[in-house]
Amino acid sequence: MLHLLCLAQHSPSALYLAHLHPSTCIPGLAVYSSVSQRPELFLPTQPPGTTGLARRLNPDTMYIAMRWVYGTTSISWLRTHQVTVTNPKTGASVAAWPADWGPNVNTGRIADLSPGVARKLGLNTDDTVVVTVPI
Repeated sequence: MLHLLCLAQHSPSALYLAHLHPSTCIPGLAVYSSVSQRPELFLPTQPPGTTGLARRLNPDTMYIAMRWVYGTTSISWLRTHQVTVTNPKTGASVAAWPADWGPNVNTGRIADLSPGVARKLGLNTDDTVVVTVPI
């Protein structure tokens, strides 16, 4: 198990701060290339005025986007394993599906949580959480 202490940040979906060097990650490769691969994570239709599969993720579902190290957690591995996100203040945890690669290195974050995960855990911007990756 890999345990990471993280800092919650909210954007349309936001979280997770750790120390992964950008050179160990391959940017831009989404975990899913089609809604049919895990339809329960996606909205039934693309929101108006948006493009891209990540914009179709349902904000109420439990997912996380991270700058995954594909040499350790391959895309096929990510499609079959969930991570655990824990609020250490309350002890509340939720399982979240890896869904995408991101956020951009320039944001200062290494992962983003869905609003559903943040809401379920009672997180506020800048709250600390723990993300456990079962490797």
